[in-house]
Amino acid sequence: MKNILATKSLRGRMGAVNWTAVALGLSMVGSALWGVWATDKLLALDKREVVTVQLSRIMGDFIEAEARAGRPPEETKMRVQAYLQAVEASVEHLGREGRTVLVAEAVVAGSTPDLTEAVRADVERRVGAIPDARR
Repeated sequence: MKNILATKSLRGRMGAVNWTAVALGLSMVGSALWGVWATDKLLALDKREVVTVQLSRIMGDFIEAEARAGRPPEETKMRVQAYLQAVEASVEHLGREGRTVLVAEAVVAGSTPDLTEAVRADVERRVGAIPDARR
């Protein structure tokens, strides 16, 4: 009898495995791993700080200063483009720091911190000192 078990083929031995139980076990392990991952992501979202930035004010001040400067249209266009890229980079940097940035004009009410001046300073640092960019 011992000799028969030793020579039994792999197919014969695997036939005795309950495939439903194996699939159920793998499903449970997968569900547990997914639950750990999802919980980690939800807790990370809870830690994010929500802030507002008055982008229209930042851009309006810059456009107004550019209009008063009397530069040629090509130079103004290049400066506006550089300023827009700097604003976008500054807001993206806030996001990488774990903040959720809302446009202040879209926020109806609340007590979220306003980082408009911090973004303005960061943009000016990125672009260089832009004269008359403030009112």
